[in-house]
Amino acid sequence: MRQYLCECLRCHKHETIAFKEEPFPEAGETFEYSCKGCGQKTFYTRVLTRKAMSELRVKQQEEALRQTIRDACMKYGFQHRFLYESVIISTPVSSWQFNYKSSKKTLRHESTVKINFETGNYAKTHEQFRDRKISCEDLIDYIAAHDKWRMHQVKESKV
Repeated sequence: MRQYLCECLRCHKHETIAFKEEPFPEAGETFEYSCKGCGQKTFYTRVLTRKAMSELRVKQQEEALRQTIRDACMKYGFQHRFLYESVIISTPVSSWQFNYKSSKKTLRHESTVKINFETGNYAKTHEQFRDRKISCEDLIDYIAAHDKWRMHQVKESKV
């Protein structure tokens, strides 16, 4: 349940309305509701409060970040999908994953070398840039460089 400050478009009375089910109205969106001031069903709009402006700004920033990731992946021809707060990038060589929302990122991917040389154990995944402050574009550029290097290594091993 969510409560929002809304305004009747007929009598301009502000009222806090509790919404029980989704989809919840966005700021500025109109909907029908029974007004206590007018005594009838009229159109209301959700008032743009400071909290609503903050939520809207956060949503716009996240969408801009996602678009940046989409553009960078399209530049290199990588496939990608968003999963909660992380992005999974699939390349011809391997799959990569990182949390795009946090400022400090850890890049995880399938290990190209299947043995961890420090422990001698089987290694399924590998981590790069553990909790390092790095941009999403720089990570995707690193992925492209790594895949280019790996493709070169595979070609040399076949010769």
